[in-house]
Amino acid sequence: MVPTAPDTDGAGARLKAGSYGVLGGFTTMVANAGGPVMSLYLLSAGFRKLGFLGTSAWFFLIVNVAKVPFSVGLGLIDGRSLLLDALLALFVVPGAFIGKACVDRINQKLFERLVIAATVLGGLQLLLR
Repeated sequence: MVPTAPDTDGAGARLKAGSYGVLGGFTTMVANAGGPVMSLYLLSAGFRKLGFLGTSAWFFLIVNVAKVPFSVGLGLIDGRSLLLDALLALFVVPGAFIGKACVDRINQKLFERLVIAATVLGGLQLLLR
């Protein structure tokens, strides 16, 4: 099967992408809940596993870096939270290796089903808070 590229032709595709981008940025700033929106966008746009993961990583890196000044200003980031971040960072490298090993073993269809299941569960958790 030939990997499919995201649909980027036409005004409709640009409107859809822009709408998902704004909604993803808004939900991640307001409630740290942009994951479900971005997951649905990336799946609907036809991203394959690695494109999905890479695009998600870059999107949230950029959005979260942009949020830092606001988070500091609101008192959400302080010395205590930075200490916790440093401790949790110890789990990032092993998690990356485990994730890489898993994604290489999961076929595209299963990956998509797992993403949809996680999106539904995450959305339900947000609604039930």
